[in-house]
Amino acid sequence: VGVVLVVVVVVLVGLVVLVEFLEVVVLVGLVVLVEFLEVVVLVEVLMLVYFHE
Repeated sequence: VGVVLVVVVVVLVGLVVLVEFLEVVVLVGLVVLVEFLEVVVLVEVLMLVYFHE
């Protein structure tokens, strides 16, 4: 019975850690994506302004 309890606890802790890790990865990914898109938009605008002159 003790072994089963330990296994259940380990699995639950593992799941919590995995979820937290995935949350961090998703958040970091979103931030990087937003920053990348900002840079792309900025470059596009600069190109438009530059070629428009």
